Amino acid sequence: MAKQHVLFDERFLDTWVGPNILHSPRTAVIELIANAWDAGATRVDIVWPDGSRDAMFSIKDNGEGMTQEQFSHRWRTLAYDRLREQGQTVEIAARKKNPPRTVYGQNGVGRFAGFCFADKCFVETWREGTCTTHSVTRGQKQPIVIEKVKEVKRRSSGTRVYVEEPSAIGVTADDVRADIGMRFLTDPNFKVYLDGRQVSLLHIPDEHIRRFDLDIDDVGTIEVIAIDTLLADRTTVRHGVAWHVNGRLVGECSWKGTGDQDLIDGRRSAAKRYTLIVTADCLAAAVKADWSGFNEDCQQYQQVADAVYEKVQEFFLEVSKSDRNRTFKQAKKANVGALSRMSMRGADKWKRFVQETQVKCPTLQQKDLIQLSTVLANLEVAESRYGLLHKLGDLESGQLDDLHQILEDWTLDMAKTVLDEIRTRLELLDELKRKVSDERTDEVQELQPLFKQGLWIFGPEFETIEFTSNEGMTKVINDLFKPTTRVKGSRNRPDFAILPDGTAGLYTHPKYDPETHAEVGVARLVVVELKKPGVTVSTDEKAQCWKYIKELYSRGLLLNDSRVICFALGSKVDPLEAEVREEKSGTVRIQPLDYGTIIERAKSRMHKLYDRVKDAPFLDKKEKEELDDFLTSANVKDEAKQAKMFKATA
Repeated sequence: MAKQHVLFDERFLDTWVGPNILHSPRTAVIELIANAWDAGATRVDIVWPDGSRDAMFSIKDNGEGMTQEQFSHRWRTLAYDRLREQGQTVEIAARKKNPPRTVYGQNGVGRFAGFCFADKCFVETWREGTCTTHSVTRGQKQPIVIEKVKEVKRRSSGTRVYVEEPSAIGVTADDVRADIGMRFLTDPNFKVYLDGRQVSLLHIPDEHIRRFDLDIDDVGTIEVIAIDTLLADRTTVRHGVAWHVNGRLVGECSWKGTGDQDLIDGRRSAAKRYTLIVTADCLAAAVKADWSGFNEDCQQYQQVADAVYEKVQEFFLEVSKSDRNRTFKQAKKANVGALSRMSMRGADKWKRFVQETQVKCPTLQQKDLIQLSTVLANLEVAESRYGLLHKLGDLESGQLDDLHQILEDWTLDMAKTVLDEIRTRLELLDELKRKVSDERTDEVQELQPLFKQGLWIFGPEFETIEFTSNEGMTKVINDLFKPTTRVKGSRNRPDFAILPDGTAGLYTHPKYDPETHAEVGVARLVVVELKKPGVTVSTDEKAQCWKYIKELYSRGLLLNDSRVICFALGSKVDPLEAEVREEKSGTVRIQPLDYGTIIERAKSRMHKLYDRVKDAPFLDKKEKEELDDFLTSANVKDEAKQAKMFKATA
């Protein structure tokens, strides 16, 4: 079978490269200049078509150029990854002593900008003594067609892209000079000439430029120039603060302040629109030897930087007012529900907080500010108000990181469900510890309700919600023992059987017919027999369990294959009767346990959580009980009564 080649629609290049590069001369020339920057050039010469019949377009740089192999690889690779292939920096070809330059390009689409001027352009590039010229044409079935035109000997290095018969441009040379000046004046060592005239600040229209003079004590006057492109670019590339000392760029043009401080959030439109040039020849002594930055421990540099960055912040507060208003409206829209439930005072407090945060935290991302405003709005209408903030204020940085990680992994509703269940179980365990150690505890009124909630203590198989108390079985056992005492307890707890020396709760799991799915009897029965605190579980107590289980069988309340387990619990267990008693070939098991073992088993089931969080506020019953005792004491009652009488007579 013959091989088939991939075909490309004629719209492919427009879709992949983007319409601006291929159809906007302003954008195209900026992309081609950026390529010269990425090639380490220090000079770019542009010939702009003036509309005459013999006009041409040309852009030439003195960068590193390309060999035949490099050109072939880079131009024939459509999705060429510049950063992976060549790295993030480039050596400046004409000034090897300068620090490497950070490049702009990433995906290699800027090289197709020549197609904005014609469907056929020429790329002339020289390096290592050889100069090659290729024609590059937009194809129909293929995105581009490359053909080698000639090869000659040539010294030095560089690249020239030119078009012999450019199409109508509709953009004047002065317009292009203004666009270039607004983006490529950050580095004085990078010079751009258009039709023989160097592009400078003079070519930038007045409405795009503002000047500030900062008078700094013991230093002198520092000039700051703010350049406004009016329309935000796609990225912050070619934008930021550029420091000029003695006609050279120090470090890189960026929005980085001193240390790790950012002057402005790079995602904001203002960061992609403005460039500030700071001329500070007075800081020559503070420049690092490789011109990669300033020595930040220099006192004079710190003094100047503080003044400059303060001015930068002040400038952005002024020019970003519309951005802040737009963000505030979005925050207001996102919280309209909570704001409608606030008082006027609360809404005003929320408004002032959001607006002050915008001013004091200019690097805060827009989405983070909206989220913060939502938190504040919810706190304002929540019952707990700002108690959460007080709790957050008590946390150390590491604990805040842990809290952030929890909220990353869990939703609040999910975390609350889990923590509520843990809290319920820990509170039950705490209550059990106190009750079983007190011989005054009433097992009917106090212990059985706790064990009814705590079947999980006995094992994971008793976690299911289908285990419910069986009042019918309870009545059978009550009839069997005919209790003559504690009738009141029996009436109050009809789902507990009252025994001579304790009480029993019966909890069943139903059995279903596999075909009709109807309930046909009892699959599992769990009996929790509690002896009074102080009673020892021995032979008689185990026999008593078997006695009323037999009664349930005789009444037809249990099936032959029903599985029954009875936990006989007391303060102590006779060591000679500690083993499990089995009846009916092991389908009935009677397990004696002391309360201490039960508590330890519960702790183990909670993975020892109780011991780790025993000081949790919700387990501090003693303080609450002392408060209750105080409030219900006679003295307090008398004082409250006297206060009430005083108020009535006042």
